[in-house]
Amino acid sequence: MEAMRLFAEPINHQLVIDLPPGLERCRLEIIVMPAASVDQNVAPVLPRRRKPSPLLAGTVQLKDNLIDPAVPETDWDAVK
Repeated sequence: MEAMRLFAEPINHQLVIDLPPGLERCRLEIIVMPAASVDQNVAPVLPRRRKPSPLLAGTVQLKDNLIDPAVPETDWDAVK
């Protein structure tokens, strides 16, 4: 697989890329990101993860065994 990395300035919200031979007749994946974040090795800003309210802490109780089947095996006709 041949990869090509280049830096370009958009003109009127458009980029024109001259492809080398061999890449003009295949499907391409194009990723566009600002060069400042690439040059400074800054990680992309991820959305802040939501946290539940501390008022909810300890209010949930599990009453069932999550490993056991929901219905007994005798209710299944497929295994007979």
